[in-house]
Parts: sequence; C-alpha cells; structure tokens
Amino acid sequence: FLAKPVDSAALETAIMKHIPEEMMLKPDAADAEEELTELPDNLKWLYETEGINVEEGITNSGGVSNYIFSLQLFLDTLDKNSSVICDAYETDNIRLYTIKVHALKSSARIIGADKLSKMAADMEEAGNKNDRDYITLNHDELIKEYASYKDILAGINGDMASDENKEPIPEADLKEAYEALKDVIPQMDYDSVEMIVKGLNEYKLPKEDAKRISELTTLLKNFDWDGMEQLMDKF
Repeated sequence: FLAKPVDSAALETAIMKHIPEEMMLKPDAADAEEELTELPDNLKWLYETEGINVEEGITNSGGVSNYIFSLQLFLDTLDKNSSVICDAYETDNIRLYTIKVHALKSSARIIGADKLSKMAADMEEAGNKNDRDYITLNHDELIKEYASYKDILAGINGDMASDENKEPIPEADLKEAYEALKDVIPQMDYDSVEMIVKGLNEYKLPKEDAKRISELTTLLKNFDWDGMEQLMDKF
C-alpha cells in the first residue's frame, strides 16, 4: 500500500518487487535524464500567482518535472473536463458528476490549487450523499473557479512554447511524421503519438502545422481518439 501523494521512486520499487527480473528493462547511464530541482526561470512567476501553492504542488506531483507536466495537463484538459461536469449537472447525472468532481479534486490538489480542490471535495461529498440542493447552490461557483485557471495558467503556454532557437523542420520529416501519426492514431497507440509529437516539438514548425500539433496534443491528453482521427483526415 502506498499512501497519496505517491512517491514515484517508491512506486517503482514496489512494482519491481512483483515483476520477474527477465521482464524488466532497466535504464543505463545513457538513458538517465537530469531531474530539475527548481522551476525554470521562465516559470518562477508561478510562485507569485494567486491560487497556486507551488511548493505543495511540487510535493504532490513528485518533483519539479512532474509538476510542470501536471500544470500543462491541467490547463490542456480544463475545457473538456469542465464541459463534462456541466453536462452531467444539466442532465442530473449525479453519479457521473460525483466521479468528475472527484477527479477535479485530485488534479487540483496535484498542482497546488488548494481552494479549487477543497470546493471539488465538498461537491464530491454532496454527490455521495445525493445532496442535490448543495450541488445546485454551489455548482456555478465551482465552474467559475475552475475556469479562472485558464487565465491563471495562461502564461505557461507562452513560456514553454518558444521556438526561437529551433531549427525549421525539413518538409520531408514533417510529411513522414504526419504519415506515422495517421498510422498509429487509429491503433490508439498513446506512446507512439506522444513520441512523434515530442519529436515534432523539437523543431520550428510552420504556423499552421504548429497550431495543428498543439490541437493534437490537447486531444491526446483528453484521450479523444475520434477527434485526433478527424484532425488528421483534414489534410
């Protein structure tokens, strides 16, 4: 048993106790990545941002790199998750509503959004008690608070997306990447799509292609495979 927040090293150790040696792929020195010990300078504004407890978020995420990833994921999935919560509310699907605010409670806690996490926790408790009056009274406030993080975290995309020092992508490489995406997306191969997108982001992309890959990244983080197929079918 590992208590939340789960430490990634402890989790790995626990898993390794139960997996046969011959099934493990152990990294060597060449695979090692330097772990960040503090936020990069272009993200240190987060320390001064109301609504975010950075130190708590880093602890809950299991490290700085994971925290940065969690912030980006939280922002990228905000619209979709908010829409699902609102749909569940409008259709009086109390079970789905409770599940989704539970997830929001956890994701908000991971990024250090304490107030939002507490609000979602209270809504989850109301859902478990079938307290529709409480949910009706507080739903709009919850969604308003959740939506505010689009502005609170808006600077992340600008700070992380700079490509001034990147080489322009060769046309043949871009075409090959798109063909590969068309092959792996119907297979719902998350790792392969993520790997291809990561490779593309190492280059400076044409404006329309950069926009397309950004949209694809958001769809991937929402596990919207139909949306990804439709996006790739447009060209």
